[in-house]
Amino acid sequence: MTTLLLIVLIAVLTLFGTPLFVIISGIALLLFHLAEIDSSALIIELYRLTSQPIFLAIPLFTFAGYLLAESQTPRRLVNLSKALIGWLPAGLAIVALVSCALFTAFTGAS
Repeated sequence: MTTLLLIVLIAVLTLFGTPLFVIISGIALLLFHLAEIDSSALIIELYRLTSQPIFLAIPLFTFAGYLLAESQTPRRLVNLSKALIGWLPAGLAIVALVSCALFTAFTGAS
């Protein structure tokens, strides 16, 4: 019964144009209340999560993406890859692979 009620609540709030983060947050708080979890535990857990150093990586990664986009790095990397290996058969596929490898190296992704 609770699941059906939550699905209907999500649908109604979505139709009214409520932002998705508000819907998800409200339903999470409602479920915490129904599970009889103290709200102080939620606040302590949120503080613990935000005090971790990995949390700083999100805005820094976004900033790095902004710098790459504003400096037109993608266009330059594709042009470099095309100049180096674009003449090979299936050159477009190889250019895409090389460009992805360079972006992976620049952003530190694995």
